[in-house]
Amino acid sequence: MAGDAIRITFADGEPVEFLPLPGDSVLVAAEKAGVKLASNCRAGTCGTCHATGPGGAETALCVTPCAPGQEFALSYNRADLVPASLRRAKINSFSRISAGVWEIRYRMQFPLPFLPGQYVDFTFPGIDDPRHFSMSNPEGQGEQVIHVRDLPGGAMAEFLETRARPELAFSLRGPFGIFYLRRNPRPKLFVTGGTGLAPVLSMLSSLTAETAAPMILIAGFSREADVYGRAQLSDLAARLPLRVIFACSRAAPGFDGVAQNPVRLLEDPEIAGFAAGAEAYLCGAPAMVTAIRARLQEIGTDMRAVYHEEFSHVVPV
Repeated sequence: MAGDAIRITFADGEPVEFLPLPGDSVLVAAEKAGVKLASNCRAGTCGTCHATGPGGAETALCVTPCAPGQEFALSYNRADLVPASLRRAKINSFSRISAGVWEIRYRMQFPLPFLPGQYVDFTFPGIDDPRHFSMSNPEGQGEQVIHVRDLPGGAMAEFLETRARPELAFSLRGPFGIFYLRRNPRPKLFVTGGTGLAPVLSMLSSLTAETAAPMILIAGFSREADVYGRAQLSDLAARLPLRVIFACSRAAPGFDGVAQNPVRLLEDPEIAGFAAGAEAYLCGAPAMVTAIRARLQEIGTDMRAVYHEEFSHVVPV
């Protein structure tokens, strides 16, 4: 098969090869050859099927046409793939946890297996398209938790304000995503923006003091009123080798954090020195993730150990 075959290498070095099929994407050709890869949207937007091509450029395999001799590297192991499944769920409770963030707690008859950091597609009554949210709880919990940004005019904001109620049934499908905690002894840097904190809370909550390496979390928010998670992060920092830094670009005097955006914090020599030898997890708006990745590359961080999840909010006009 060598020569014309497409070669994909998983993070642990396991290679797979399959023949290109004219007119198909790399993802579809892999599936037809019996090679299971992580995927979801099949439109090149969700980031789940991203791989690294020659020269280090990221590409979405679901929209990349097949060609003989292509080579790609993946950031996950084949053994880490969790099959997606459909579940019915019911809301336990929902409430605001800051001026701009809601929390929804829900349960399922059969818990959904996932890796800490992954996301699920949620379909709520009266909302046509699925919404993607990462769980903030560790795996194996009877009650699961998501965080929803309160966007005026947004479908989720309207749902939570007017139609949501305890015991309301909805459906979900997942898990998806390759943004999940890698369990290894490397130090870890987490940088989040807004509700990008949710998957990182899931990651941190799944660790123990015996298994965790030194970690730094920079939790960024646009407004001080949007900051959340203080109590939970304080508890985590008390039992884990974790330093938590709240960063807010618009903070009043007396703010219990740093009045800067997360990118500027990476100019601090101590944090930059830590980041240079750390595994990094970034979750937030695309502009923040792009800027942090560029800064980490300048610092000398191994970019093969930089994992990221981007999200954007769309409000109807």
